[in-house]
Amino acid sequence: MKIPVAWLREYVEVPADKPGLEAFADALTMAGLEVEEILDTSVGPTFYTKVTPNRGDWASVYGTAREAAAIFPALTLKSAKPDGTRTPAPGDSSHPKGGSEAAPARTGTEVSVSVEDPKNCPRYGAKIIRGVKIGPTPDWMQQRLAAALGEKYKTVNNVVDITNYVMLELGQPLHAFDLDMLPGGQVVVRQARDGETLTTLDGTERKLGPGTLAICDAEKPIAIAGILGGGPTEITEGTVHVFLESAHFDALSIRRTSKRLNLATEASYRFERYVDPALVPLAADRAAQLIVEIAGGTAEPGLVEVRAAPTPPRRIVARVERIRKLLGADVDRDAMVKGLERLGLSVERSAGALDVVVPSWRPDLTIEDDIAEEVGRIALGYANLPETLPPMTSGGGRDSARGLFSTKVRETLVRAGLQDALTHSLVAPSPLATEEEAAHRVVIRSALSPELSSLRTSLIPNLLTIAARAHASGVRDIAVFEIGSVYRREDGGYREPLRITGVASGSAMPPEWGVGQDALMLDFYFAKGVVEDLLRALGIEEAHFVPGAHPITHPGRTATIRVDGDSIGVIAELSEATVEAEDLPRRTYLFDLDGDLLARLSGDAKAHYKPLPKYPALTRDLAPVFPDSVSYGAIEQAATEAAGPLLESLRLTDVYQGSNLGEGRKSLTLRLVFRSPSGTLKDAEVEATLTAIRAALTALGGELRG
Repeated sequence: MKIPVAWLREYVEVPADKPGLEAFADALTMAGLEVEEILDTSVGPTFYTKVTPNRGDWASVYGTAREAAAIFPALTLKSAKPDGTRTPAPGDSSHPKGGSEAAPARTGTEVSVSVEDPKNCPRYGAKIIRGVKIGPTPDWMQQRLAAALGEKYKTVNNVVDITNYVMLELGQPLHAFDLDMLPGGQVVVRQARDGETLTTLDGTERKLGPGTLAICDAEKPIAIAGILGGGPTEITEGTVHVFLESAHFDALSIRRTSKRLNLATEASYRFERYVDPALVPLAADRAAQLIVEIAGGTAEPGLVEVRAAPTPPRRIVARVERIRKLLGADVDRDAMVKGLERLGLSVERSAGALDVVVPSWRPDLTIEDDIAEEVGRIALGYANLPETLPPMTSGGGRDSARGLFSTKVRETLVRAGLQDALTHSLVAPSPLATEEEAAHRVVIRSALSPELSSLRTSLIPNLLTIAARAHASGVRDIAVFEIGSVYRREDGGYREPLRITGVASGSAMPPEWGVGQDALMLDFYFAKGVVEDLLRALGIEEAHFVPGAHPITHPGRTATIRVDGDSIGVIAELSEATVEAEDLPRRTYLFDLDGDLLARLSGDAKAHYKPLPKYPALTRDLAPVFPDSVSYGAIEQAATEAAGPLLESLRLTDVYQGSNLGEGRKSLTLRLVFRSPSGTLKDAEVEATLTAIRAALTALGGELRG
């Protein structure tokens, strides 16, 4: 906001010398109304102030003067009520005769105003000025407007410029209509209807519709309330009678309309920050006074007004000790009262508290702490607040449990040879999403583009995109992972579950002389080994891999991972359809794990060390024959449970299938290692354990060959 100092002096005394002016600006800044710069304009020094979103009252000359008078107790604030005269700039001799001498006879047109949306327009006033003469704006006013508005100012005519002048002076936006362009003098404030349009003063035809508060005549919109007027009713050289609008509009309604239409004006800037409803009659009278003074004519007495039930003043009880505690200073109670009263607040003393009545121009004051801030700003001054260190009640800084878990996962997967990836949370809807994921997708309301229109429901599509781009650029060995949140809409709320996902393709190690290329290629068991390594690092020993299914994976090469009966994720090879659709290598593998469940299962997993074994091990092989329908996981589980504590390890070393075994049968070579921590094992002890294992395998449907 640009505030010409000469204009400010009409309401409050401002030092004339440069040091005094700079000290004045510094005092405003220290009280919260920041003067960013003192500009040199055609009307002299001009304050360039920063208006915060909660202080719309600062967006005017009078509002700034009122704040200055509160900051400086010795200053007296002059009234903003019209007194029948104006103050021209020094050296300005143009002062046209006003009053009714040159006014033509009244037309007798009746004026009526109705408000159909009192929530968004609780107060609407109109002032009628008849017999005006439209002409150029006086130089002194043009200079002030140019200083305050800068490059945005373009003079229109005397009446329009007066409405802008009063808006800058008092903070109340106004709009002038040509009364003869209003059929029957009727004005209706209502919501625009479907299909209604308006060509605004900038020559643009705008679609209005419900949600846009409009100023209308008996049939159609003539202005967008609080933002911009329409061309058909604008003030022109032929205008004789003026319908002057001064109204109060809801701040949120104006802001929504301004954003929807991508239309911002000086009026909307103020209404969005809240305009004091008490300014409606004051600004109308002030503008009418200037119009009669400069453009001639006669202002009809009174205001044509529609007003909803006025809101009672807000009362806040502020405890004196609470104020002192918040400020950290022992402020005198009388000083508190005087400072608040200089701000225009009415204060009554009660037992240990101040009963404060908030004026209509301060909607930002709502709670006790706000009153404490005003005491600190005005009664004490920010510069006088004591410097104290805040009490430290928190413990030492540390990572969250989720952060520690994520770090552990990253370290483990990087050691396994995978690269850590970080992808964007905003994505386009993916064709790879399952029906369940699509049903819980979080859609962005005002997306910047279709590619950023929703939040990711899975990490898989982003990682497959990385793999596809790497493959297209000639990279053949790919192994990446990501640990991060996905987003879901559930039961009227939102969740951010943690996922751990990896994608791998290509070679497991660099090519070696004498080793066939096929032997080096990644396969399902590479991905399985990575997951097993991660589970061991997290202290999860018992995991079972059972046949599973996923819409984008190979139906016979997909495993669901279960721990304590819960599914923690899947390991799989991508299906041919997915590989072709995503331009990926044919043999691409993934794992997708539930990070939240893994974090709960891992608990406080710590490394445990035990000494190297003292006693030798005994190794035995078994070669049971099983139907293909029996999974290796079931075989391993049965053998392990039957073996007891002597079994140190069990490993599958070979699988054989041949015509001599019969159709649908397989022979597995199991290598079992036995060891006792208390002494050297004897053959009889191992044989007894093997007998138990053979019995368990036979019960599962296996046949032991001699």
